[in-house]
Amino acid sequence: MATVAQLRDALQKALRKERLKDALVLYGELEEVEPTEPRWPHRRGDLCRRLGEDGDAVRCYERAVKRYAALGFVARAAAMAKVILQIDPTRTDILESVSQDEGQRLHRERVGPPPLPTKKPIEEAIVLEPAEDAEDDEIRFVDVEEDDSIEIRVTHYDLEPREPTKSTTGDDEEILFLDVDEEPERLSVELLVDMPSMPLFAELPREVFTQMIADAELVELRADETLIEVGTASDSLFVIIEGQVEVRVPGRDGDPILLGEGDLVGETSLLDDVARAADVVATGPCQALRIEKASLDALVAKHPGLGRILFELLSRRLVSNLMQTSPVFAAFDVQTRTELAGMFELRRAPEGTVLVAAGKKSDGLYCTLLGQIEFALGDQSRRVGPGAVFGQRSLLSREPSKLDVRCGTEVLLLRLPAKRFNELAALYPPVLMHLSQLAGG
Repeated sequence: MATVAQLRDALQKALRKERLKDALVLYGELEEVEPTEPRWPHRRGDLCRRLGEDGDAVRCYERAVKRYAALGFVARAAAMAKVILQIDPTRTDILESVSQDEGQRLHRERVGPPPLPTKKPIEEAIVLEPAEDAEDDEIRFVDVEEDDSIEIRVTHYDLEPREPTKSTTGDDEEILFLDVDEEPERLSVELLVDMPSMPLFAELPREVFTQMIADAELVELRADETLIEVGTASDSLFVIIEGQVEVRVPGRDGDPILLGEGDLVGETSLLDDVARAADVVATGPCQALRIEKASLDALVAKHPGLGRILFELLSRRLVSNLMQTSPVFAAFDVQTRTELAGMFELRRAPEGTVLVAAGKKSDGLYCTLLGQIEFALGDQSRRVGPGAVFGQRSLLSREPSKLDVRCGTEVLLLRLPAKRFNELAALYPPVLMHLSQLAGG
């Protein structure tokens, strides 16, 4: 029997010479040699579909669904099921065959079981309360007790810049295949369970998962096509299945943020009345599952547990964005930023709350995740959205602030109390140096 290398070489030649019938045979032989590899039935199904053999394509895709799921690639398995439904809308049974078992096992093996029902949900972040013993020359709030703190699990994967990958297809829609050696390496198990999509798909109750996939739309893009446009209504959440996208934030210096397989984009759809804050553009051929906000809202109404998962994913993405884009954190390595993220309190502040007052000392470093903050200096004022960082000058110098900072709307924010700031400075001297430079700038 031919080896995998020999079969791949023969397949490459057959595809390049457009000997598509020969390629079908070779895909079948590769399936026999590597029976657990999902990409062979996947690509074979693509070829059958191109040749108009839809029945054979569906049978290939069914095998791919099972094999992706067996390896823990639940999102890919779900997307493959949606392809089958595009070909044959009567095949709703395929959704029931998308197993979450291996994905759930991998996720729980790495991060443990989902939080117990008694754990404080992230949407119940404690409201800032003024400290009764605050001095007249300071604005100070009550610190959160450790047992009441809410952990935001930001991983190395969230903060590690993505490397550009080669596309698996050409820009010409008639050319479905390039050199099979250009297939990207499959994500490792370690990265797989850190992908934002893992808890969304693996940890959902079966009924919720099946309905979510049934309601989702499979979106296919070519290079340079726009998935999300800045300023448009934030009405859907996307899960990247294959390929990469660039997130282009207006006014942000540096390279765009790259996102790829397993990443979530459009997370602001989980909020009310929010417009898109960035353009998201495919760098090459790309597939994504589009899940409408209306569908998510309906599912949350029936299954409140989904709301907790979605809010956790939202917070994780917003904290990750902050750590990558804010000048306070962007200069540090991934390990340091990951540890820094874990030192903040997640708090809420009602509209009108004064966070920093001119002539008074600040009690911490603040970073807004959601909502509008109003900065005022004398007669001048302006409103700033998520990503605003303030309090560091007063915290570093212990001098009164020159600004007034109040909540223009209800705000969700990260707070690093003065006590923890001192711990931070002792553990990470470069952080203190960097913040001092910002404060003096």
